Amino acid sequence: MPLLLDLDNTLVDRDGAFTNWAPNLFDDEWGGDAADVDWLVRADAHGYTPRDQLARMLIERFNLAASTHDNLVDQLLYEHVDYIDLYPGVRSELVALVDMGVPLIVVTNGDSRQQRLKLERTGLVDVIRGTVISGDFEFKKPDARIFEIAKNLAGHGGTSWMVGDHVEADIAGARQTGCLTAWVSHGRQWMESWNPTLVAAEPAEVLAAVRRSIETNTAR
Repeated sequence: MPLLLDLDNTLVDRDGAFTNWAPNLFDDEWGGDAADVDWLVRADAHGYTPRDQLARMLIERFNLAASTHDNLVDQLLYEHVDYIDLYPGVRSELVALVDMGVPLIVVTNGDSRQQRLKLERTGLVDVIRGTVISGDFEFKKPDARIFEIAKNLAGHGGTSWMVGDHVEADIAGARQTGCLTAWVSHGRQWMESWNPTLVAAEPAEVLAAVRRSIETNTAR
C-alpha cells in the first residue's frame, strides 16, 4: 500500500521557513521594516504566488531597478531553503512506515531544484523511495496524471494513501484517482461537502493515524 506525501507544510514547515527568512531580504538600501516583512509573507501566499510575480511586486513596492528581477526570483526560490526543517515527529513516523515495508513517494508542486534541495537538507532523500515534482512536468497537482505517475513509481498495486495539507491540490486531487486521503488541518476546519479518510491537526499525528490504519488492514 504506497503512501504518497506532499512536501511543503506537510512534511516540512515551508511557511515557517519563509517567515523566518523574509527579514533577510531587506537591507538599509531598501529601507524595509517589520510592516514590509509582514507584507511579503502575505504576498507570498504560502508559496502559491509565482516567484516572477512576487519579484515584480517587490520591484514596484521598493522602486528597485528592473535589472534586479532575476536575482530576486533566485532569492525567493532558494534562500529560505536554509531555514527548512521537518515538523516534529515526522521523521520517526516515516521511518516506522518504511520499516513496515510501505513505499514512500513525495508528490510536490514547485521548482525541481528547490524541492530537491529541501529533500536533501532535511534528510528525506534517505527515507523516501522516490519523488514526483511538478517542475519536471507540464502539469501539477491536482492533475490526476501526477498522482498516477507517483503510484507507478511506488511499484505496488492496491490502494494508495495521499497525505497533504492543501484541500484541492492534495486531497481532492488524489481522491479523484482512488486514493485514500489524510488531511493535515493545521487547526483549520474542513469546509467541503465530502470528507477525507483521516484528519488530524499536526503532520506527525496524521502519519501515525495512517500507519495504524495500514497496520490494521495488513493484519486482516
